[in-house]
Amino acid sequence: MKIFVALFALVAISNAASVGEPIDSMSISSTIVDLIEGIQEQMPCGFAGLGIPPLAPLRIDHKAIDIDTSALKVKGTVDHFRLNGLNEFDIDEMKVNALTSKVTYKFTFRDVNVDTQYDLEVLLKKYGFTINLIGAGHAKFAIKDMVIWGTLKYSLGMLSGKLSLKSLEVRTHIGEVDSEIEGILGDGTVNEKMNVYLAEAVELAINENEDLITETIEAIAVPAVNSILEEVSIADVISGSGGEGGEKEVCIPPEFEW
Repeated sequence: MKIFVALFALVAISNAASVGEPIDSMSISSTIVDLIEGIQEQMPCGFAGLGIPPLAPLRIDHKAIDIDTSALKVKGTVDHFRLNGLNEFDIDEMKVNALTSKVTYKFTFRDVNVDTQYDLEVLLKKYGFTINLIGAGHAKFAIKDMVIWGTLKYSLGMLSGKLSLKSLEVRTHIGEVDSEIEGILGDGTVNEKMNVYLAEAVELAINENEDLITETIEAIAVPAVNSILEEVSIADVISGSGGEGGEKEVCIPPEFEW
């Protein structure tokens, strides 16, 4: 979220800097692309100024899980969790319209995947009955050729210097899902079929619910981003993300035992 705020802030600052001068949207768009590519390079090392750990891969040694909603209950642990591929994306489109304060974007993530050890009990509660899934073991789960596109609109008060996100549209489509999770309802044929069903369910859930996903993301992200912007100045955000200029340190990813 903080990386998104830093990117968002730079868009608005580039826009504001063009006031009183001919607005070159191509130049602003090119600046944003350069910033995103810089973020890609830095993700394996994290962003110390923003308190963000390495993201490529994102590692969590141990995490207790306890989720209980009207439709789903999950309880257990995951260990040696590793999320790979967050920095493996292409910038297919990045257009900034400085006159309308609108950004149009499109990214393709080639292979975002999870590798972890797990021990979970999952209870699905739906339509008056329950399905109890108990599993433990090694798990791999991958989403391939995921395309994320949409628009965002923002405002920047010229007198107050107040920056805010007005709207955020996020559309998503995935090309393929691979599931290799050991121990779902045992092993063997049953486990293989469960992985097939799970992969199909995730693909359908994402590709056939674009409107719901868009509405949910906007409802959560817009107030969250604006809340951060109220707490932190634009200058603080840009400096924390390494955007003040000067010679940039080369990212040397930390070494891990797993």
